[in-house]
Amino acid sequence: MNSLTAFLLDVSTTVSSGSGEAATQSTQQASGGLFGNMNGITLVIFYCVALVIIMYFLSFRPTQKREKALAEQRNAIQIGDMVVTNAGMYGKVVDTTYDCFIIEFGLNKGVRVPVARGEVYGKREPNMTNEAPPEEEKPKKKGLFRRG
Repeated sequence: MNSLTAFLLDVSTTVSSGSGEAATQSTQQASGGLFGNMNGITLVIFYCVALVIIMYFLSFRPTQKREKALAEQRNAIQIGDMVVTNAGMYGKVVDTTYDCFIIEFGLNKGVRVPVARGEVYGKREPNMTNEAPPEEEKPKKKGLFRRG
């Protein structure tokens, strides 16, 4: 602790007792670096702008693309299509209005429920068999340093 105090006192006496040019020169050397002579506020603003740009490309833009694809898929739904809702319920579209689909749920054919367009996930047929769907074979990835 004593060596730190002695260093700080030595630096402060050197700067205050030296000429004004020496003090200016030492501060310019200290502030020079990767970003040159930028002051602190400019550097903070630069970092904030960089973070916003990175956040846009990593989170907002993919979300907007996904929402746009879902909206296109919802707009392609016609009367008679089998759909699945966000709650996981399958049904058949029997009518459409401006902001909702009239969907017929179940085997009863009498249960018709208006569902908002935003709550319909997309077109999908339910798997009514007891068998699991066949798994698609994924091609094996070759390692970076492996052959074959």
